[in-house]
Amino acid sequence: MEYRHIHFLRYQDRLSGSGPCPIAEVYITEQTTNAVASIKFGIKNLFRCRIYASHRVRHPPSHPQSCWQCSTAQPCHKTVSVLPHPGHRDLTDRGTIMVWSVLARLPRLLWFSFVPHRSGPYPKLSLQRLVVMLAFWPIFLCYLIITSLCLCLDHLLFPGFKHVTISRPWMVIGIPRSGTTFLHRLLAGDQQHFTTMTLQQLIFAPSIVQRLIGLALSTLDRTLGAPVHTLLVRLQRQLFAGLDGIHSTGLEQPEEDYLGLIPALHCFLLILPFGDPALMRLAYFDRDASAQERDSLMRYYRRLVQRHLYVQKHWHKSEATYLCKNPSFTPLFQTLATAFPDARFIACLRTPDQAVPSQVSSILIGARMFSGSVNKAWWCDNLVAMLRFYYSHLLSNLSDVGPDRHGFVRMEQLAGAPSATVTALYKRFHLPLTEHYRRWLAEEDTQAKAYRSAHHYRGSALGISAQDLCVRFEFVYRDLGYPQPEQFET
Repeated sequence: MEYRHIHFLRYQDRLSGSGPCPIAEVYITEQTTNAVASIKFGIKNLFRCRIYASHRVRHPPSHPQSCWQCSTAQPCHKTVSVLPHPGHRDLTDRGTIMVWSVLARLPRLLWFSFVPHRSGPYPKLSLQRLVVMLAFWPIFLCYLIITSLCLCLDHLLFPGFKHVTISRPWMVIGIPRSGTTFLHRLLAGDQQHFTTMTLQQLIFAPSIVQRLIGLALSTLDRTLGAPVHTLLVRLQRQLFAGLDGIHSTGLEQPEEDYLGLIPALHCFLLILPFGDPALMRLAYFDRDASAQERDSLMRYYRRLVQRHLYVQKHWHKSEATYLCKNPSFTPLFQTLATAFPDARFIACLRTPDQAVPSQVSSILIGARMFSGSVNKAWWCDNLVAMLRFYYSHLLSNLSDVGPDRHGFVRMEQLAGAPSATVTALYKRFHLPLTEHYRRWLAEEDTQAKAYRSAHHYRGSALGISAQDLCVRFEFVYRDLGYPQPEQFET
């Protein structure tokens, strides 16, 4: 009877630079898969090792170690997975690195959730924050466990997703509160050319396993007359009604795929519940992140997009171009441009005296959902500094990706003529505009003229002065030709 000899390896301490260290060998029949062998080997050890290689043998040798040490031993002619250098391992082999990284950061987030810091975003542990975080943490931990498990299952059940090609994705970045959501949904309306992720896919189904379970349940619900869908529509209307003036959204609406990075704790918005100042570092990613951090995040993000495209191709029979919108990707667009060398970047801009107070106001609203004691000065200072970097980074470096790979869109132009703005982008990136989509854009033009934002704010009430903006954003007013404000309304 023919067996296969499976070698298990793990690396020693990564910092010591030690090489591969054999920790076990298993003999299985040809009918048994490597995956089954791994599971039999034990889940605990599976987190710390990978199958290195396998080869066929007639019978197990008397000395298991001879296969590693004896020069006359049969060479491994069938490679299952080759382990590269620890610092450059592929995410398929090193998915657990991200898991351990998340686990290592959870104690710090737990500390900042309940221990107030006078100079931090939440200076006091208010009763509201105590109650909210006690309810939030169990839900968040369950979410992390379930999502991480499903993401790992994708590698076992649908390994083909790793071979999906991401060709010429369109990425809407720019200054927050500058029309990025509006432009994203305008482009997403062209379903013949683009595919994008919805809020429910990003939060509840970032993995293929979760996505297929959702499709099955949705099919069953429609068969029964869609009672669950009807209930969810009513619930989300009540849940998101208070956000319409700030950021209109819904479970089936296109949303920022930056939310898909929550399981990796690389989403900037996590600063709202946890209040950890270290998360502000994500707002300067291109400047401050190490090469290893960039590589790890881009591999995770690439797999996230590949999963979506895999489902689109095999279950929806669509091979549309991937479209995303993330103002929070502005500080890492250089990293994205390297990881996706054929990506198209569209940067939305708005005058600082409107964008800065609007962003500070919207973030403070989110912060007050998690605490009754909010350090307004901390949020204001850090967000103003963050937005200054956003403007500087875009204006100084976006043109480096190439003239055929980037474009700027001003909010006043987008709001006044959505159809003309989108048409210009299609022409710039050499994408044909279908007649059906052209008519749809014309309808959006009419609706845009009647739109009035329900988000009201005053810069002076937020502690932002017009004089300070003129000084800190002087290069923006100069380079973009925006008129400088004299003062804000009181």
